[in-house]
Amino acid sequence: MSEKRSSRITVKDIAKIVGVSATAVSMALNNRGALTDSRREEIKRVAAELGYVPNAGARSLRGSHTRSFGVVINYFNNPFFHDFFMGLEDVTNKIDFSYWVSQTWDDLEQEQKQVRKLAQLGVDGLIVLPCSKEISHLTEMTSRFNIPLVLISHSLEQHFPAVVADNIVGARMATEHLLSLKDRPVLHIAGPVEAKSGIQERYQGYCQAMEAAVPDFDAQRSVFYVERLRAEDSYEIMSEILKYYSLPLSLFVVNDETALGVLNYCHNNKLRVPEDISVVGFSDIDLLESLNISLSTVAIPRREMGQYAAHKLLSKIDLPHQNKPCLGENEIITTLPVSLIIRDSSRIR
Repeated sequence: MSEKRSSRITVKDIAKIVGVSATAVSMALNNRGALTDSRREEIKRVAAELGYVPNAGARSLRGSHTRSFGVVINYFNNPFFHDFFMGLEDVTNKIDFSYWVSQTWDDLEQEQKQVRKLAQLGVDGLIVLPCSKEISHLTEMTSRFNIPLVLISHSLEQHFPAVVADNIVGARMATEHLLSLKDRPVLHIAGPVEAKSGIQERYQGYCQAMEAAVPDFDAQRSVFYVERLRAEDSYEIMSEILKYYSLPLSLFVVNDETALGVLNYCHNNKLRVPEDISVVGFSDIDLLESLNISLSTVAIPRREMGQYAAHKLLSKIDLPHQNKPCLGENEIITTLPVSLIIRDSSRIR
């Protein structure tokens, strides 16, 4: 057993401090047995102070590892994860690892709850798509419970290892492409003001390209924010954009799902794409080419992100799963390249 894994708090540790048997601790934590109320509460108090996490997986296995990951994502129906999980399985299938998946609905309270539940299952490590900049529950996993953790899509500075796409370069490429269409303003539909790092980086890339090309560029006049990254939010904001700008115009949209709301608005209001409004999204989710008007976008290497995330996490678990170096294991934040895909929504003939 590795040093990290052996430092996780056990019922024996609690028993030693309280001065009872491990069986008594187990009974107290599971509300069983003929213990006095005061002794039961004392055991629970000590367990909480030590940061004890019941390890369901360890109870069912006799080894020091459960050979499993926990993966925390925002939505089960997020198209991004189809290829991501293929990449994850490229690695895990070769070494007989499994993984548990939970969703947060982009809600911090749910994220905190799901992270803790996976820890209770005894996973050997966690892969998390963070929904905010709050890190206390993630720090608890790594520093208090010694569960390795890797972030995907969004980094939290240098606090945790992460695998991300090159959002700044991708946003610059998308914006420069729209600027090349000439004679139309290039606007940005951005994520919330307190958005995650990847969303903020797309805003930064847009601003960099605009500042280099437009001498009097003013982000306050050119950026429109949605509260959530969903199609219905961008649909609603289109009427506000058209109050301030006349056609034709170009839109770089924070992600593909939000961009689909723009296309839907144009269709319902008989606006021509790309003649009246040209659109570029970000991520290259599945089915974009099969739309009535295919969406231009920035492609993220989703499958590769899954591979890198798995390798990076395995390198923290201290298992003899492979002899060669793991992909990206020596980098705190691994940034993967992106590419611009030009389709009908921004192809002016």
